[in-house]
Amino acid sequence: MSIYDVFSGGNKPYDKAEWAAQKQAERKEAYELIDNTCSEMAVNGDSFRQYLDVQGRFDRYSVANAVLVSAQMPEATQLKDYGKWKQSRVYVNKDAQKITILEPSKEYLRDDGTKAVSYNAKVVYDISETSAKDRQEAAEPKSMRELVSAMIDASPVPFQPVDDLELPAFYDSEQQTIFIRTGLNEEQLFVSMSKEVAAAVYDFKHNESRNASEFKAYCVAYMVSSRYGVDTRGFNFDRLPKEYAEMETQDFKSELGSMRDVLGEVQSEMYKSMEKNKPARNKEQER
Repeated sequence: MSIYDVFSGGNKPYDKAEWAAQKQAERKEAYELIDNTCSEMAVNGDSFRQYLDVQGRFDRYSVANAVLVSAQMPEATQLKDYGKWKQSRVYVNKDAQKITILEPSKEYLRDDGTKAVSYNAKVVYDISETSAKDRQEAAEPKSMRELVSAMIDASPVPFQPVDDLELPAFYDSEQQTIFIRTGLNEEQLFVSMSKEVAAAVYDFKHNESRNASEFKAYCVAYMVSSRYGVDTRGFNFDRLPKEYAEMETQDFKSELGSMRDVLGEVQSEMYKSMEKNKPARNKEQER
């Protein structure tokens, strides 16, 4: 036995070229899955809604990674790689389902001189595939009153109640006001406000007209509602915009990225509001 065999345990010698080829194949497979899933999402309302559910839960994930999770394990709620679970003293099941996502690697220069970032495929596992599956912490429930209050604070424009409004709510870009029909229950109020706040964010921060952002604002409202457990049965994705079916994958991902950005802005402001208005914990509660 050679000295190499002693230190390698008799395993096959490390081959850098083989390792690089394997990593490239993994990246290629991930990108193909993204493209194929996007093609399906563009014409299939159920697949599109499934993606929105995932992006709503993983609002910090890139569009590409939300698409990958949606394609592999749409019910996932908490993802970490093997090492991170181990650090938390959590063990991954032997036959656990693997989920491939992409993580940033090195910066490089394109042929035109612009900078870009390369990505590597990374395997993660959902908490349901670990020894901690029975210890999942449910998110602290929020009352509808808290959610409505947070959505008001998240809006870049004021609200005005109206008795005879035809729609439940409507953002008027000329008056820079969201009009709300009186008499709505809190759940109706939150859902309708979510859509119009998203439309206002598109108008104010992204310079996108009320009409142009109509469907995307609808999607943002769905993701926000879904995230906080608000009834989403009133949303319907049977009819997607016709142009989605004709878009190149990159353009379609840009549409999804726009929704993700506005979702992040709305949820960030809602989170600040809820933290600010959180009742102070007394000493007895802290024990």
